[in-house]
Amino acid sequence: MKPKRRKRKRIGARALLLAVSVFSLLSAGGQKKSASFAIVAGTVFRDNGFSLPGADVLIQAKSLPEGVRKFKPQRLLSDGRGEFAFRVPAGKAVYTLTVKAGGYQAAEKDVNVNADERADVYFELRPVSR
Repeated sequence: MKPKRRKRKRIGARALLLAVSVFSLLSAGGQKKSASFAIVAGTVFRDNGFSLPGADVLIQAKSLPEGVRKFKPQRLLSDGRGEFAFRVPAGKAVYTLTVKAGGYQAAEKDVNVNADERADVYFELRPVSR
């Protein structure tokens, strides 16, 4: 005994065109404007001028752009070239960066961001004196 085949309903070309048009209008009207952002990036160096990979970099907001209520502190490690980058809300703000690495003195700097720009900061860590 053969299993029964279900009959498929065919959608007419006009109905399909109408459905696609309605969907595209709804999705275009419902799109959110993407939030703009700024980049705070930099490099961590050792006192001899070579980059320092694996440094712990923390960014915290000292003051936030107008309309931004919260900023969660972010932390990451500098990459193999000692570089790091954070994505932050665009607008006039001040962020504090703290960098730590084993065997080196911690360093801290404030960075000003004025719009949706890239702000660069560089750190030169000195060895801990023993």
